[in-house]
Amino acid sequence: MNPRSHPRQGAPVTADGRTPGENVLCPGPVMDIALAPGADENGLAVMLSQLVRQNLETNPHKMPDFEALSGVIAIVAEDAEVALTLCFDRGDLRIHDGVLGVPDVVIYGTSDTIMALSNMPLNRQGLPIPRRDDKAGQELVRSVFRALFRRQFRIEGMLFHLPMLMHLTKVMSVNG
Repeated sequence: MNPRSHPRQGAPVTADGRTPGENVLCPGPVMDIALAPGADENGLAVMLSQLVRQNLETNPHKMPDFEALSGVIAIVAEDAEVALTLCFDRGDLRIHDGVLGVPDVVIYGTSDTIMALSNMPLNRQGLPIPRRDDKAGQELVRSVFRALFRRQFRIEGMLFHLPMLMHLTKVMSVNG
């Protein structure tokens, strides 16, 4: 395999044509999801790292969305007074405790609303549009949009980083 045909453009390649960390028995890039020092004491950070890892392992078709993510997203659960920062770098994810620097996107909400996003029903394009027969999905979408309109759930930077949020939604949702 030469560097030009490697699935992760610009990734360093070893002498035998692999990227560092690539599994020899199962070729292809290995996702790297890690908690930064101190984040292991943040319950929300631990849950989100497990959620992302499990979603990608059980739904490999989500890998292109994960690999497309490049940027910094902070999540603040106001009711639990906990925050974390997701640092994506095209197939790598580092989760930090607290808000680091100036993120591209900041998501504010209650811990329940933030965790409910993982159950958001998605259509093929990754939009939160439930099927007609999915009553629970319809109610979930209504409750999230209600919180959005009441400013109990806010997303700063959404308009400037809409593609990033679309990829994040697909990666985080257990649906789709």
